[in-house]
This record gives sequence, structure tokens and C-alpha cells, in this order.
Amino acid sequence: MDWPGTEPHSPGNASTPHAEVLEVKSSLCGSIVRSMNSVSLPLASWSQITDDITWNILVLVSPHPVTIARIAAVCRTWRSIVRTSKFLRRLMEHHEVTPLMGFFTNVPSSDRFLPFDQHLGVVGVPRFTLPILYPDNRLPTLSTSHWEVLACRHGKVLLLGGAVPMLLVWDPITSHQTLTRTHSELAYVHGTVVCVAHHHHGNCHSSPWVVVWIVSTGREIKVRRWSSVTQACNIPQAQVWFDGLVDFRPSTLIGDVLYWHLTNNFLIAFDMAENLLHPIELPEAMPSLKFRRHVHVVPLDDDVLGLAVLNTSVLEIWSRVGGINEGSSWAMNYTIPLLSIMPIQDDHIINHHRPQGRIVCVMEDRKVILIRAADGVYEVDYQRKTSTKIMGETPRGTMFAYESFYIAGVAGVDEA
Repeated sequence: MDWPGTEPHSPGNASTPHAEVLEVKSSLCGSIVRSMNSVSLPLASWSQITDDITWNILVLVSPHPVTIARIAAVCRTWRSIVRTSKFLRRLMEHHEVTPLMGFFTNVPSSDRFLPFDQHLGVVGVPRFTLPILYPDNRLPTLSTSHWEVLACRHGKVLLLGGAVPMLLVWDPITSHQTLTRTHSELAYVHGTVVCVAHHHHGNCHSSPWVVVWIVSTGREIKVRRWSSVTQACNIPQAQVWFDGLVDFRPSTLIGDVLYWHLTNNFLIAFDMAENLLHPIELPEAMPSLKFRRHVHVVPLDDDVLGLAVLNTSVLEIWSRVGGINEGSSWAMNYTIPLLSIMPIQDDHIINHHRPQGRIVCVMEDRKVILIRAADGVYEVDYQRKTSTKIMGETPRGTMFAYESFYIAGVAGVDEA
């Protein structure tokens, strides 16, 4: 996947922004003029036709904040267009993939947010600093290191923290925060946040969402949902008696089903439409549980449940034939020799009998995974069988990709 901002818009080329803007303006204006010259309408209609064509062209540009900022700098007319809620909605509807802003981590000794590309120069560094105090002071003061990131999805970040554990749903773009208490069981817990419109809508910043909270005791697993609309857990909890504990790996959303890994050789699937839990045994040919962090749930085409397994220097892609229903089975789809697409040292793998790399993030909307290697982090497109280095050395641990739309000056997104 080509990431905007690498070339030619990398920080090293920041000395030519005016040339880029003029080139963009010339190209797009030329397209408008050519389109106008190809039709014959009364003079009174030209103004409306020009506006329509301009809107249609601007919606096609990359939705990344850097690109939008450059478009806004071209002229007053374009700036007035891109800084409207209507344009933001149309941009969201047209682009299926949400811009990547960066990654949150749970490593307290480092920056908790790792920016991607140039976005922080446009969006602003303070937006991504974890909250220290909830606005109405219902929480004791918490330093940013006391929050644990549980999930990032649909423009929201789910945080766990406090002496009496609390869940905080935080939208860094709008700075909106919603606080709710957890339940008393705190042995092995996890959670995530999901937009109730399943991301097929115009604005995740204003759409209702639910917190999905999973608790495992070693004898049973249960799930509760807290709604932003009702401000309560008004949906009956799902429960299954099963000997398994929820793992540290983040959930993966595929269709209407959330998947978590357990500490044994099982997944737990939560069907949100049916409000049911389904334990799913992993294939027998899995790596040792000692290396379970090298196995992650991934989405395949048509909302098929898949697994990405980092097995020495080979990435295995598995699929679940028959879905989550009882009687379904796993099948190995294909393998990807990682040595052919990224620099993993084979001698290191052979000597230590374990992968040098580690799967640190699943980006479900993009259908890619991130693998940390010796020299940095690589985005691996497991369907196209390609990789791209996107970051240098990063702190160890899981990375939570934060994706969101942002346009400076749009009401409800940025009041500046």
C-alpha cells in the first residue's frame, strides 16, 4: 500500500510546498476548464456547474490531513469548500479507508503516541496526549502512564484506568470523553469500542457507539455492552461456560463478530447481532503457546475469519471454512516467505527457533498486519503478499492503530 506523505511529500521535501500547491491548483483548475469547454449551457448556468465540478474533484483527493491542508491553501473558494461538514461527509462516503494518524502504545517509558507521517503538524501534537484528568473531576488525577489502551477503532480510543477501574472512551480529534465504570470482575478482562453503524456512515465523530466489555474467570466468559445512547448496559449479557482466560491481544472485528484470543488454544467469538458467544479451537498445527503473540485473527474477503501465523520465517494465512458455527474447520490458504519481502535474518531464526519479527498490529479495515523486524516496522499486505517499511525502531509491545478523518475548522471536529 502506498502511504501518502512518503514521496514526494516527505518532511525532507518540505521546502517546496508552494510549488506543490500551484501544481495541484493548475492541474485541478485545468480539469474544471476542460470539463466546462466540453458542454454548451446558458451563461447563467456556468457558476453552478463550476461549483459542482469543483466539489466532485476535491472529493477525489486523498483524505489525509496534510493533503486537505494543502488544498485549503490554494484559494479562498477551495478553503471555504473543504472546511464544511458537508464536504467532510462526502469525503468519508467516497473513501473506504480512513486516514492513519499514528499508533498508541502501552509502553510507559516512551511516548504513548507514535505519529505517522506529517499529520501531527496539521492536526496538532496535544490532541494525542492521553487525558490526565476527566473534565468534570469525577476521577482522581491520573498521569498519562496510568491509562492502559485497550482498543482503537472508528476514531475512538478505549482506555482503562483509575483506583476504582474506569473505562474512558476518548475521541482525540474532537477531544470528547465519556466515562463509565467497569464491573467488579477484574481477573482477566478486555474490551473494545465499536461504532453501532458498523462504520458505513458519514461521520464516526457523531455516530452512536458501544463499549464491549469481556470478562473471563477460568470457568465462564461473559460479555456486556454499554451504549452511548442510553448511557447504560441495557442489552442482556452474553455468557458461556468455558475453561479459558481472555488474552492481552486486541480484538478483531469481522462483519458483526468480535474475536478475542484466549490464553489456551482457543478464540472466543462474540456475535453482536445474535448476542451469543462461540469458543473456536485453533488449528492443531499452531506454534507453542509460549509464542502465541505470533498468531492473530485477521479478516479475509467476504468477512471470512482468518488467521495470520508467524511461523519462523514464513507467514501462514488460514481461513475458517463454514464460519463460527459448530462443525466448521480450518484450512491453510497459502504461505508467504517473509525473507522475500522483508529483511528478517534467517540465521537468527534458525539459531533461536523462533521468529525474529513479531506481529504488533492488525489493521482490519485495510486488511494488513504490522510486523516489527530488527530495523523497523513493516506493513504486510497478506493478500497481495507485499510489504512496505513504514516506521523505524519503535518501543516493544502491541501497537494500536488510530485512524480518523480530520479537517481543520470543521464544526464538530475542530472549532479553531
